[in-house]
Amino acid sequence: MKSFIKDEKDLVALILRVGFGIFIVFGHGFGKLQMLLSGDIQFPPLFGLDPKINLIMAVIFEFVAGLALIFGLLTRLASLGLMGIMFVAAFKVHLSDPWFAMNAAGGGSKEMAVLYFLAFLVTFILGGGKYSLDALIFKKK
Repeated sequence: MKSFIKDEKDLVALILRVGFGIFIVFGHGFGKLQMLLSGDIQFPPLFGLDPKINLIMAVIFEFVAGLALIFGLLTRLASLGLMGIMFVAAFKVHLSDPWFAMNAAGGGSKEMAVLYFLAFLVTFILGGGKYSLDALIFKKK
């Protein structure tokens, strides 16, 4: 089948990276960063760690790695970290919640975390593409 757009893989990588990166940074990471900076820590004590430690890790992944993803900097490494935190969100934080938001009756669900996980899995597989800082910095000869 003939390609619709030249270099469509790179365009898909760009759209996915920037789109999901913006949503994770500004929809999740920025709020956690504000919580951390304010000192008002409202976060679960996961894996026996202090809530502040867990919040710091969430900020590193959702805000810092999310920004790296947007710009395509160390894309695969950022994607791995984001996949990890979404796995924890789905299967630790939302363990007892239903799979789908429509069944949550106003509570939480695994749905969003799993969708993010899948998107970050694809960014891991695709890499940054040619429209990324990875391509600019680590040029292949």
